[in-house]
Amino acid sequence: MQRTARISVVVAVAALTVMVAVPVTAQAATKSVALGTTAAAQKALQRYGADANDFFPHGITIHVGDSVKFLPTNFHTVDLPKKGGTFLPLLTGSAKISGAVDAAGTPFWFNGQDALGFNPALAPPGIFGKKVRYDGSKAIESGLPLAAKPKPFTITFKKAGSFTYYCDVHPGMKGVVTVKSKGAKIPTAAQDRAAVKAQIAKVTKVAKALAKTTAPANTVSVGASGAGGVESYAFFPSTLTVTPGTTVTFKMSATSLEVHTATTGPGDPEKDPSSYLGKLAASLQGAAFDQAAVYPSDVPPAPAALTATLHGNGFWNSGALDTVAASPLPASSQVTFAAAGTYEFYCMIHPFMHGTVVVQ
Repeated sequence: MQRTARISVVVAVAALTVMVAVPVTAQAATKSVALGTTAAAQKALQRYGADANDFFPHGITIHVGDSVKFLPTNFHTVDLPKKGGTFLPLLTGSAKISGAVDAAGTPFWFNGQDALGFNPALAPPGIFGKKVRYDGSKAIESGLPLAAKPKPFTITFKKAGSFTYYCDVHPGMKGVVTVKSKGAKIPTAAQDRAAVKAQIAKVTKVAKALAKTTAPANTVSVGASGAGGVESYAFFPSTLTVTPGTTVTFKMSATSLEVHTATTGPGDPEKDPSSYLGKLAASLQGAAFDQAAVYPSDVPPAPAALTATLHGNGFWNSGALDTVAASPLPASSQVTFAAAGTYEFYCMIHPFMHGTVVVQ
């Protein structure tokens, strides 16, 4: 019995030695990227009324055959073009506008223009909640995260190389996936976490500086922006005092990746969704926009004369503004304050943005 036991031990040890000597096939790994700010970044940036239009981490490195899991944390997309391609536009025109009238029943000037809405190519379901593969031969588009709780999605990269992906909502927002050959050295999970921590520290420093933004005389900066996709969601100054007859310029921050409006009229769009401005802002959350929310209320570029009775109810809208060179949207708009009063301004896209112009 003892001899048999010794033989069994020898055989077991030999088998274990063989197992250790045989190379173990590397298992495919998955790393994660947040579509926008992480919870930690949001907490840091909210102190300054800011956010960052970037992916966290901005760049990530994996091996061929590994995957990236994209975690929806904000209103962003992932547009991974095929080789030589580019991202998709957020807004496209469809049928011609007709029957758009102001509160006084007067037709708006933009009747006959293209009705703007979300690009149908970005419509759900997209790839949220799915697993897909990418080799550069075909574009991958996540679509807009319009569900109440969008699910993460995973992309497996089948070829080595450096691949840039974009957010269709914020042109200029992009991330990079570097795919290396199997066996090549790549950052560890701890190093990836350290990179995100450093990215958060950087954008927080930028946001703190943006809180001190100033604008030239008779100018209101609609938001403020800085490196790392940082956006401060406020009007600068928050209150501007001018004399009657003054023309004020509402201007986008030069490096902004956002789209904003400067809009005044009846109601607070955030606190009173049933008001005139509230309904305009709410329409931008669905597929059918109220075109008065995105088009300038008056024929550009001549400044309109704003009074409490303009368009029947004191309505004036800059229309959608952005800074993208390829975009048809302007970066600024002007209005002349023709009568004394207090005018409350909001962004129809971000209704929590609020500024005041006092005319006296």
